[in-house]
Amino acid sequence: MGTLILRSIVLLLLPPVVFLGGGYLMQKLSEHDQVSQQQHDKIEAAKDRKGLGLRITGYDLAAVKTFWGALDPKALAAERRMLELDLIFPFFYGSAFAAVLLCAWVGLGRPFSPVWIMAPVIINVVADWTENLIQLSQLRLFPALQPGWIQIASLATIVKITFFSVSYLFGVGLVVWMVFRNWPRSSA
Repeated sequence: MGTLILRSIVLLLLPPVVFLGGGYLMQKLSEHDQVSQQQHDKIEAAKDRKGLGLRITGYDLAAVKTFWGALDPKALAAERRMLELDLIFPFFYGSAFAAVLLCAWVGLGRPFSPVWIMAPVIINVVADWTENLIQLSQLRLFPALQPGWIQIASLATIVKITFFSVSYLFGVGLVVWMVFRNWPRSSA
């Protein structure tokens, strides 16, 4: 029973630890603090300072112009480095999700096709890459942004956040199911 609980805790903590640790590392490696500082100094509304890739409801052309328009060339370079690092990051958090989902799936005795547990992770990763590749290409064009591509990047952001949440909640659900299914039963 102790091993089951410990394994479950590790499985539940793996994605947030990888996500938060990776996010922190990307912030430091890209020197993204200057982006946050300039946006804090130049953008009044807190909602407009939030990173484009973190906006649950997406963004439009005006939001991108406001977000990137507050940055000097050095901060724009830091934003570009962050987007480049974020092309690698999905391998790490995607692997963490896959590990949790597959371990719980095996712990449940493989009750269904693994395609069902991997699909949300794959959709999440592809959406993240789509978002970042478009933002990188638009950042190179800034301030002459292309509204259609910004709309696609925004949709990719919404899909990414949705399937990130689905992947984590699916993992939590499978781990809880695994615990209850494998919990020692007392005999009467």
